[in-house]
Amino acid sequence: MKISLDWLSDFVNLEGVSATELADRLSLRTAEVEGVSVVGESLSQVVVGEVLSCEPHPEADRLSVTQVAFGADEAVPVVCGAPNVRKGLKVAFAPIGSCLPGDLKIKKAKLRGVESFGMICSASELELADDQEGILELEDTAAVGVGLVEHLELADSVLELDNKSLTHRPDLWGHWGMAREVAAIWGRSLKGPALSPTFSDNAELPRIEIQDAQACPYYAALRVDLKGNPRPSPAWMARRLRAVGQRPIHDVVDLTNYILLEIGQPTHAFDADRVAGDALLVRSAENGEVLTTLDGQERSLACTDLLIADSSGPLALAGVMGGLSSEVHDGTTTLLLESAHFDAVRVRRSAARFGLRTEASTRFEKSLDPSWADLALRRFTHILAEIRPEASVAASPSWAGCSAAPERELALDPIRTASLLGLPSLSLEKITEPLQALGFGVREQEGSLLVSVPSWRASKDITQEVDLVEEVGRLSGYENIDPRPLERHSEFHLPEASWVLQRLLGRRLAGAWRGYETESYSFLHSAWATRLSLEEDDFLHLCNPVQDEVHLIRRDPIPSLLDQAAANLREHATGCLFEFAKGYEPDGETPQERSWLGVVMWGEEARVDGPGSFFGRARSVAEDLFIMAGVKAEPESGRGSFSWAHPVRSLSWQAQGVSVAVSGCPDPGLLAELGLRDRAWGLLLVDLAAVIGLHPSSHAFQAPPRFPGIKVDIALSLPRELAYAEVESAVRLAGGNLLESVQLFDLFEGDPLPPTHRSLGFRVLLRTAERTLEEKDERLFLDRVGAAALEMGGQLRA
Repeated sequence: MKISLDWLSDFVNLEGVSATELADRLSLRTAEVEGVSVVGESLSQVVVGEVLSCEPHPEADRLSVTQVAFGADEAVPVVCGAPNVRKGLKVAFAPIGSCLPGDLKIKKAKLRGVESFGMICSASELELADDQEGILELEDTAAVGVGLVEHLELADSVLELDNKSLTHRPDLWGHWGMAREVAAIWGRSLKGPALSPTFSDNAELPRIEIQDAQACPYYAALRVDLKGNPRPSPAWMARRLRAVGQRPIHDVVDLTNYILLEIGQPTHAFDADRVAGDALLVRSAENGEVLTTLDGQERSLACTDLLIADSSGPLALAGVMGGLSSEVHDGTTTLLLESAHFDAVRVRRSAARFGLRTEASTRFEKSLDPSWADLALRRFTHILAEIRPEASVAASPSWAGCSAAPERELALDPIRTASLLGLPSLSLEKITEPLQALGFGVREQEGSLLVSVPSWRASKDITQEVDLVEEVGRLSGYENIDPRPLERHSEFHLPEASWVLQRLLGRRLAGAWRGYETESYSFLHSAWATRLSLEEDDFLHLCNPVQDEVHLIRRDPIPSLLDQAAANLREHATGCLFEFAKGYEPDGETPQERSWLGVVMWGEEARVDGPGSFFGRARSVAEDLFIMAGVKAEPESGRGSFSWAHPVRSLSWQAQGVSVAVSGCPDPGLLAELGLRDRAWGLLLVDLAAVIGLHPSSHAFQAPPRFPGIKVDIALSLPRELAYAEVESAVRLAGGNLLESVQLFDLFEGDPLPPTHRSLGFRVLLRTAERTLEEKDERLFLDRVGAAALEMGGQLRA
């Protein structure tokens, strides 16, 4: 969001406060200022000039040769192609050596044989307007040689604030709210915007009917007779709008934008002659209803969208964007001006659904002060009377609902406030003054403070005592708080046994068995009951509004894994998926929850039986996982109660009389139903709860090392027949007490090694708890490893 200091000065005296100082202080107290830009900086070399003479160009019909005085000792000849250039005209002149917006450097030029020593500028070339027609004409009273920025009073500084830091502050989305912050920070008085007198009670049409009071608590519409058509805005308004990034259009639209950027309250102008009937309706849209918005896009609406409508249909998407059918155009003479309070959630949902983030929706999403709706109408009519005196407001606004602001009073403990902020010397006066400067009401009661929250802060961000503490802290200055480390007793919580086991088994499956961990929904299609030769009553049921007939809760993850594997077959002819999942079995009123590890493997089967088959592979995976878990389990024939398992090629695993797993192949009939007969399959289902009960887990807290370690990578060329355990033992012996860990990371055979040798690469970590290791420690280790390699018939490779 952009804030103009010139605009800001309407509400607070900024004398003696530089833009940089203001940006720094706001960043510390209120919101992050991302940058400061100077308006008019690109026009600093442009001056007021006067055309002393104007003659036709001798070689070109559309060019003129002029003499321009611009405050220098002599006038200069300038060739100009504008149709409105003439003798005696005061112009914006860029002399040789000056630079215009867009980095356009003015140089001496020769046009059709006539030399030109500068440029008479148009408003578009100066980025002061979009009009391309002719040069900019200045008032006859303009002083020649004076800088254009000074003459047009363009000088301004603009702060660019980070929008994210304003999300919880709806009061800061306008210049008036930001001025309140500046006034409080510098201890200066705040001036309010000039308003028209309060309206009378003789409201005319249209009649307002709110059909959804929760989505729109208050709506007002004011009828305005322009006594003419829309026309360009006054220069001061256009200048301020351009400074903060808004393109001036005409006085009606510009004035609504001006109110939005000044107060923070969006308004919207309808062409009154394009509104059918005598009533405005605030209602929810019907599904499929259509509205063409101001950007020309046809929007298909839903019942969650809130509309402003007349008797013929939608006029606007409430709080987001107006409709094209009621747009103010060049022929408009009468307005219906809307000012309302919309529910933040409804506006946010519609804006997000259509991808429309407008200036209005951005503010309504923040939960604005309801009282601003009437304030915006009074500010609009006051400025309209200044810029268009002939316009008239015959009656007060038509309205419906309630614009009363929320009332909230909170207790604030001064002692607790000082303690939380770490400012023990914080006096009662230093607590009260910042709050009152921000518009809070403060009164004492029995050693505590009762703080009434102003309406512009009660709509969202001030809801409890600590919010008030934050207000005191930020205006007191966070930089005045002495930094102190947090002092709190820390407790070390041992990881749960289930988490440790899952991490252990998951890493083993992903590493040694190249499996991919997946996570699927607990829902199953009702067809799985038939596939598993079960009844639907053998499953828990839950309503699934997203997918029809997908309402069974799985008993274990194997069916889900088979579904996922089937979807992967087209891209992966072989594969392995595993999932840690919950299963649920009906058991009276309280379902029984089970913890499972499911594994599904598939591919081309090289052998029907033995280790090379998928039946053998499933057995090998089971044996490997039980070794990793430290559980001694033995297989026996049988598939237990799992109907997805093969009736013969299945093994039930027992450990200490407890059933811990089932491995083997899927039932052939199930594979046929799923269309998976063209692949070989292996399955494993592990009862995690049963394994955890047998898993010898122990945990001990180990403090981080005090001294850094040395990482050493070594490669040993050794005879092939040497066992790995013998080599690793030799490396550990060479490291002695300094060796913390050793890991094999490379195995290499071939040139330039002899055919009888292979290279083993180890990553070794050396460390001691007594001191920092030095280079000599590393050299000693390498010498010992080299000697050990020679003893084993090999060598340490360079």
